[in-house]
Order: sequence, then C-alpha cells, then structure tokens
Amino acid sequence: MAIKIVFLLLLSAFLLPAVTLVEGGKSTYSICLPADALPSERRAAAELQRFVEEMSGARLPIVSDDAGARGDLVLLGDNRVLRRLGVSVPFAALGAEGFALKTSGRHVIVAGGRPRGTLYGVYTLLEKLGCRWFSREVSRIPKISTLAIGPLDETHQPAFEYREPFFTEAFDKDWAARNKTNGDHSELDESTGGKLRYYPFVHSFYQMIPPEKHFKEHPEYFSLIDGKRRVERGQLCLTNPGVLRRGVEAVREWIRQHPEATIYSVSQNDWEGWCECANCRRVEEEEGGQHSGPILRYVNALAAEIEQTHPDKLIDTLAYWYSENPPLKARPRRNVRIRLCPIGVCEAHPYEKCERSAYFMKNLRAWSKITRQLYIWHYNTNFSHYLLPFPDFEELAADIPMYRRHGVVGLFLEGAYAPGGGGENAELRSYLMARLLWDPSIDANRTIDEFLDGVYGRAARTLRSYLDLLHRQVSSQHIWIFNVPELRGDFLRQARALFQRAESEAESEAVRRRVEKARLPIDYMELLRAKTYQVRDGRYAPADPAAMRDRFQTFLSRARSFGITSLHEGRDLSVDEKEFAALQPYRVMELENEAWRVDVVPELSGRVIRMLDKRTGRDALRRIDSGERGYPDVGGLSVSVHPDFHGRAWPIQWQVEKVASSQVWLTGAASSGLRVRRGIELRPDGLHTETSVENSGATAVEAALQSRVDWDPGDIDDATVAFRRRDAGQVERKLIQPEEPPTGSETWSGIEQPGGEWQVLSARAGLSLANRFVPDQVERSFLSWTAKGSPRVTFGLWSKARRLEPGERLRLEAVYGAASR
Repeated sequence: MAIKIVFLLLLSAFLLPAVTLVEGGKSTYSICLPADALPSERRAAAELQRFVEEMSGARLPIVSDDAGARGDLVLLGDNRVLRRLGVSVPFAALGAEGFALKTSGRHVIVAGGRPRGTLYGVYTLLEKLGCRWFSREVSRIPKISTLAIGPLDETHQPAFEYREPFFTEAFDKDWAARNKTNGDHSELDESTGGKLRYYPFVHSFYQMIPPEKHFKEHPEYFSLIDGKRRVERGQLCLTNPGVLRRGVEAVREWIRQHPEATIYSVSQNDWEGWCECANCRRVEEEEGGQHSGPILRYVNALAAEIEQTHPDKLIDTLAYWYSENPPLKARPRRNVRIRLCPIGVCEAHPYEKCERSAYFMKNLRAWSKITRQLYIWHYNTNFSHYLLPFPDFEELAADIPMYRRHGVVGLFLEGAYAPGGGGENAELRSYLMARLLWDPSIDANRTIDEFLDGVYGRAARTLRSYLDLLHRQVSSQHIWIFNVPELRGDFLRQARALFQRAESEAESEAVRRRVEKARLPIDYMELLRAKTYQVRDGRYAPADPAAMRDRFQTFLSRARSFGITSLHEGRDLSVDEKEFAALQPYRVMELENEAWRVDVVPELSGRVIRMLDKRTGRDALRRIDSGERGYPDVGGLSVSVHPDFHGRAWPIQWQVEKVASSQVWLTGAASSGLRVRRGIELRPDGLHTETSVENSGATAVEAALQSRVDWDPGDIDDATVAFRRRDAGQVERKLIQPEEPPTGSETWSGIEQPGGEWQVLSARAGLSLANRFVPDQVERSFLSWTAKGSPRVTFGLWSKARRLEPGERLRLEAVYGAASR
C-alpha cells in the first residue's frame, strides 16, 4: 500500500501542469506581499519583479494582501491570501532562513521564516529559472520570453546556521544576499534581512581587558611567563577571579554598545604566551594537560553570568593553535560557540584522506562529541602570498560536506580580504563555497564548470584545463597556507600556454581582462622564482636583479589596474615595491676544507647560508624559498642578541674584521649599546662558532645570546632527534608521528636539556647532523620542526640571560657538523 501511495505521488508530480508565469513576454501574474512585510520581503518582491522582467520583458506588479489581491499570484511570505487558500506552510519549523516553494492551482508560493527565508526562497525560485550571480560584475540572467515553473512542493533549510566566505569579493551586499550567505563581514543590512553579527570578531582578550588600562595596578590579570607577569605576546590569567569579574563587565558593555550582535567573542590573542601560574597549570593538568582547559572553563563561567542578564546572546571562543586539542572534562555551555581552527592542515587533499591532516580529524571528532554548537574557521588562501596558485577545490568539495557529517553548524572560510580583493581565484572560490554552504550535496565540479562558462565564455574549457593541470600538481604533494607550493616539471610553461590560448579565445574585452586577471598567479610565481638568490663569483644575488625589478614594476602596474592593494596578509603593495627595489647582491665569504664548503654572508645578519657536505653533495642547511618573509635574510645558521628569552632580537650591523682560508671574524653593534664579535671557523670536525657580546655603554643592559641552525633533515618522516640529557637520561624522538601535527616545538632547561650534543638522524638522507656546545654556557635549548614546504629541523641554544654591567661580556660557543653515529 505504501509503495502504491508513493508511486501515485510521483505520478501526480509528473502529471500536474507547470505554472506559466510569463508567456510570450506577457504575464497575468502579480506579486503579493503581506501588508506587514519586512524590508527583506519587500526586497524579495522587488528582486523577483526585476529579474522576471530582465528575463522575459514582463513586469509583474507588486500588490498587498490587504488590497483584495485577485487573479494569478506569486505569494510571498505569510500573507492573508495564503491562509485563505488553506495552504499549510510550517513557518515555526523554518527558522530564520528556511522556506517553502509550492504551487497551488495557478498560484506560486514562496513562504519563508523571518527575516531572510522568503528572500532566499525568491532567489532559489529564480535559480530554478536559470539565474546565477557569479560575482559582483558577472551574472547569468537568461533571456526567455516564456517562463514556466513547477509543480512545486519543496522545503529548504540551510546546511549551516553561519555561512561566511571571507573574501573581499564576497562582501558585496547583492552578491551575498543572492548567494544566501549571512556572514558578519558582508555588507548585508536590514534590507537583506541582516546577518549573523559578531562583536568583537576574534582575538579579543586585550580588547576585553586592555593592558594599558590594567597592567600597572593589576599585573596578576596577565600571563605569568617564565616567572614574570608579561603583556607583550601574552594572554590573560584565566583562573584569576578579577579577570572573570572584569571580563563579565566588559562583555555586558559590549552588549550595551552593540545590541545588534548575536555572538560576542571572548578569545585568545593571536600568539602563544599562555599563563604558567600554579592555578592555570593545575587546571591544565585536570583537563588532561590541554591549554584549552583554562580557556573553556573561563568562557563557560563568563557565559553563565551573561546568560542571567542576556539569555539570547552567545559567547564565542577559539580552539586554535595551542588550544586546538579539546579539554578532558570541560564541556561548552549551550550559549557557547567553539570555533575550531585547522590552521596546520594540508589544503591539497580531503582531510579524511591526508596523513598530514589526520591530527585535525582526531580533534574534530573529539570536539564534535562534546558540543553540538561547533563552528569551523577554515583557511582558503596562501596568507603569505595571496596571488600564488592555491589548488584546494578538491579539498573544499570534500570537506564542507564532511563538516556537515560531523555536526558542524557554522563555517567561516578565510581567504584574501584586503581592500580591492584580487586573491587567486577569489570569485570562483567564493561562489563555490557559497553554494556548498547552503547545500553540501551539490556537484562541485558541475558548479565550477557553470562558473567558468558564465564568466569566461568560449575560454571556459581552456580555463578548466588550467585548473585540472594545477590540481594534478598536488596529487602527490601537500600545500599549506603560508608556504610556497612546489609546482614541478614544466607546469609554468604549460600554464602560460593555456592562458595565451584563453586570451585568444576571449569574445570580448571584458572577458579578456578576466583571463588576464586569472593569469596573475602564474606571472607572480615566475617573479618569485626570478627572485631566487644564488652564489656566483663570490656574490649572493638573483640571476638578473635589474631585469627582475623591471618585471616586478610591470606586474605591480597590472595588479593595481585590477584594484589589488595587497599581495600578503596585512601588508600593502608599497612594501613589496620597496623590498624589490632594495634587492641587491651580497659579498660571500667562502670557507673550505676536505669535508665541507661553507658560505657566509656578513651583510645578512652574519648568516651562514650554505654548509655543503662534500662526501654526499648535500647542503646540511634547509633550502630557503624566495617567497619566505624576510628573504634572503632568513634561515641558515645565525646568531642574535635579545633582552631576555622572550624579547625581540636587536638589529646588528655586521662588518668583516678579518678573513682567512678557513676562518672569518665579524664585528657588530646593537642598538642597545652592546658590541658583538663572532668567529666562524671551519675545522675537520665541523663549523666552529664563537660569539661574545660586551656592554660598551655606561649603564647595565639585560642580554641573552641565541645561536640557531635550520637543518635540512632530508625525509622528515624518517628524521629522529637524539641526545643524552644532562642527568644522563637518553632521548630519541621521531619527529613526525601519526595523528599529530606536522609541525612542533619544545624547549628544555636544567637537567632535561641536551648535555653538550644533540643530533638529527636520518638513514634515508645519508647525512646525519649534530650540534655540540659547552653545557655551562647554555641555559636553554629549543627544538622546532616542520614538514611543511621545505622540511626543517631547528636547533637553538640560549646563553644565560644576564645583566651586563659596563665592560662585562657574555659568550656562547657551538660546533655544527656531521653526527658521529
């Protein structure tokens, strides 16, 4: 019997006649609004009227349900005519954004929840008629003299309550409303039914309790780091009762000043520096050793207080960086939203299929078990280089549905957001994300092809070939949000040929300009490669600096013609212009013996840039990519002087004091009044470094020396760090572990640190490396590693931190070379 009923229902759907809104450019229909229509519902009527006329030439009048509306009607919202017809619409179940599409006789019904449901229903109806809004500038409104729809009996709800593609191109009010996004940064207003508002948006600890206002009288409100209350790159002491009291006061004031917001963010600053006081440590231990424990307990306590006076408001916090792992015991309150931030994952592959992203899937599963109110802060661009190719479309198509399966209810997808926009494939990425955020079951490849066809016309197939070529590049490698991708083989040549073909296929100047803009990432990649420094004839320089600077000026002019103002997060184009103009050759000091060849560049912070092992032909030092920030003054083997273990290094201007065949001595002066002398000598057992700092001023200065080396471990999945501790305990640690992040760091002091030598071992690399030092000179040792981009293992040594009186010195010696085992 049930099968028969279903069959009859399906049969009736096919047999019922479609509703013809417009025939031959003429229509008998009116658009009927409720008399108490919201601004968003009035916009819905106006948009339906506009696009039906644009498609067919017929202009449908807009009438009110209290004016005796008669004839053929498109009924919008919950109006009197709808009730007179006896059509049932489950408004209570539709929420703020859901809607029903129905036909009843000759009437068409678009009825949604308030404030945005009816508006979204109209856009979905128009989509059924073939309309698309690809970008701010490009849409597809078909020209059809006859418009037929239905029969309809559908109910729609968004897959996620919060949907924010965070690209400049997605902020536009019309585009955002038509593509049904509701994010905080979009230009949506009352006329579009508003949006999900935050205040403040993120990283709010110091906005909530400003150090400049409270630190002097209440240093205990702020992180205890290394035995001292600190503000610079610190957080809050979340177990201090005064911090809770002040936080509640601050959030209530935020609510008073910004009542339009739904969510108020109480979230960690954008760096580390968690509190190390006894109470915060105790809570961490109770919560399984997780830094998220004190954060969530604090946010829960604050949210409980806010709920008493503002039960309709939500409190948000981050599971980010050091707090990404969930706590053992604490559970988010019902008015708390957690934003989980997968900042360390590979963006080339679906997270469930990539070993580098397995740690995040573990965290996502754990968080989704303890809250049904989980948001995700997803990353969709290279933040170091907005224009670099970023082939993440296969990942996006897989992971937005994956989030839905894991119970995620909100998504913030962060891309390039500088004024003017222009991030790589920003329009296409925004469009695909918006469609997936509303309905993750759509065919992502079909959606991409639809966009390409609408935006690039006859050049669409060639642009699709380029995207396929780009994604094949990462089928067997990873991409990251801060590293330059390794695009291999003749990719750049093939890509340039495809773009040349696409430009020739463009049917108009507007399309040709779009193709030219889409080609900018290839031009930018070629510029970065041309920027690469190499050692030639005693100089360290790009192959042709003058030609490269000319090319960059041409590239900047083209980028600016598209409104682009930034190539990197938080940095204006003018900074890049200055950096490229300042690129210059540097003198290289070459040291050589039977085992090693070493290159030193005094003008680059006295840096050793190459340690070539003659036996294997391998450079022991990590290869630095020309796209890394600070390039070429980064990486290698270097020394720096700091006010303490946490302060920034003082700039030093180095000069060559003397040079021999296997030795170079450098001298320099720091802005603090300290004089530094550094010796670098190549001996049979490796590279010996000796650094001393002397207070040549008239007053005492706090100072600490740091020596660090960025090793190339070869295959980092095979790399192990080994050493004997000062208490004779043996440490042997494999760096890359299953279901752990592909990066990490540790700092040791006292008896836990290496006792005079530590090694990075790799059988596959054919060269294991060691750093030896004088234990009495070293107060701390730190290790960091990454599998991202060019693999790196960093060994760092800190001298004692001392108060140097005038004339006093501090000394640090270290040896770098091959491991003995």
